[in-house]
Amino acid sequence: MALHRFLLTILPPPDLAAEVEHLRTALHARIGSFSGRHNPPHITLCFLDLLAEHEPAIIDAIASGVTVQPGFTLHYNGITHFPDKRTIYIDPVEKVAIAALRTPVVAALKADPRLHAAVRETDQPHLTLAAGLKPVQFDTAWQVLAPHAYASEERVSEVVLLKRALQPGERYGLVQRFQLTERG
Repeated sequence: MALHRFLLTILPPPDLAAEVEHLRTALHARIGSFSGRHNPPHITLCFLDLLAEHEPAIIDAIASGVTVQPGFTLHYNGITHFPDKRTIYIDPVEKVAIAALRTPVVAALKADPRLHAAVRETDQPHLTLAAGLKPVQFDTAWQVLAPHAYASEERVSEVVLLKRALQPGERYGLVQRFQLTERG
């Protein structure tokens, strides 16, 4: 049986997702292939590599973890990169709000002994434009993306669970959307 990657995400609004796809296409034309090019634009909250049979437990844990989690406004400001220059991304500003959303979900996933060891979370939220870059690819990509300015905002009102088989060429598909609470 094949392992699957279950990816819990914040998806950007359609206009930002389209802009990310446009930038990835422009980068591919200039630098060739890079990691993540065919992944849907997203901010990763956490992921698990498990057999498909674990999907119901993952869904239950996420549903438990997002209970009474409030939605929030998320701003994006600038195009930047990690220090190793292998990943270029659009920078989300409200990292504390993202962490506050992620923490109870990860705790709920880890509370299930079937899932605990598989949970991987990111402590540096980002919206990837290009990853796995070689030095020469980075230099060209960085020039293509100049002046590295980007600003927008969205209302985060849900988290989205995606899944793909961990096999070459497989693409992510939607598993389930989990609504956050709106205060007001």
